[in-house]
Amino acid sequence: MLATRFPRLPGDIGNPASFDRPVLYRRVESARVAAVTRPEGIADALAGEIEQAARALVAAGAGEIATSCGFLGALQPRLEATLGVPVRASALGLLPALRARLGAGATIGILTFDSRRLRPLHFGGHWSGDLLVEGLEQGRELHAVIAEDRERLDRAAAERDVAEATERLCDRARRTGRGLEAVLLECTNIGPYARRVRQVAGCPVFDLVGSLRRSPAA
Repeated sequence: MLATRFPRLPGDIGNPASFDRPVLYRRVESARVAAVTRPEGIADALAGEIEQAARALVAAGAGEIATSCGFLGALQPRLEATLGVPVRASALGLLPALRARLGAGATIGILTFDSRRLRPLHFGGHWSGDLLVEGLEQGRELHAVIAEDRERLDRAAAERDVAEATERLCDRARRTGRGLEAVLLECTNIGPYARRVRQVAGCPVFDLVGSLRRSPAA
């Protein structure tokens, strides 16, 4: 887990009520939002601290490891190689399964915390130029709450931000001549609004929490 204090609603990976089985959490105190969501990726020292926290969770009995930020997708190979349990470092790691399910030419949209910071390196080898990426940075509530680690959240305003970002994603897909066939939520803090994303996009929505719920190893 990143070291944050902003509210984590049901559907967010940081809320244990999002799951139907026990969840173990470990905060990495130096893993602040600004330190993790960098265009150039995280520092080696922080990657080592995250790996150490994951090892501690495995030692405590965790059968599967996930992170609370999709920007950590680049750590997937490192964690897989050292932990000895299944790892889901980022929702972006779901892209191969989505492409297999929908077909190589499917139009897939990515909703991210900040599209200005998300780079191909965060995709853990799963980036392709046909992906459509839209961020929350134009919104008035959710991006600021996450970026500034505010203790209060206006859920209705946050949901509007997510809906507007989804509408922008749909507009971009229409301009390519094809509609969206799936939306993937990079940001685990968008999960509480997944139903709204489905309503606006009119297509299936996938996120890390949903994949963990379906995992027999979790």
